[in-house]
Amino acid sequence: MTVYLSSQTISVFINRPAHEVYEYAYNMENFPQWVSFCQSIQKADEGDAWMMETPYCISEVRVAQKNSFGVLDHRSIPAPGVEICDAMRVITNGDGCEVFLTGFQMPGMSHDKFSQVITTGQQDLNNLKTVLEGRN
Repeated sequence: MTVYLSSQTISVFINRPAHEVYEYAYNMENFPQWVSFCQSIQKADEGDAWMMETPYCISEVRVAQKNSFGVLDHRSIPAPGVEICDAMRVITNGDGCEVFLTGFQMPGMSHDKFSQVITTGQQDLNNLKTVLEGRN
């Protein structure tokens, strides 16, 4: 039997070069400036993980290895045995770029909760746009 998770992809155009957007979004220390539920974040003691404080928990977060393809996939582990994966890409579009985020409806997640997650994701992409377009 094949397990299939519902997904939804959202995006935003950012009027900044793709490499600038990628570098900013890749830097986990910038998360509190654009990720709405990130209250603080710090490097974990070991490995490539970060520990992010949210209103709900402290979650381990890992981002894809730095690459030249604009891939910023994230894996969050808010509790043992729970892993949330978000696919994220930064793609050149003219003088600016598109940032795409695909969220997945996790097993047991209601449609209403998934809709809220997608809405929050769009707000976060809009925050990223606001922060980066406001920079000189």
